[in-house]
Amino acid sequence: DEMLFRTSSTYAPWTIIESNCKLYARVKALKTVVDAIEQRLKSEKKKS
Repeated sequence: DEMLFRTSSTYAPWTIIESNCKLYARVKALKTVVDAIEQRLKSEKKKS
């Protein structure tokens, strides 16, 4: 827990994915990445 606390930042936060199913974990990880990209694109669009 301390490692996550010390290395997570607002620019590059850690995301903890709890799962006993490898497929679910991969889908959840990909969804997290897609959500972050969409959020970034929306904020960039507002700046333009």
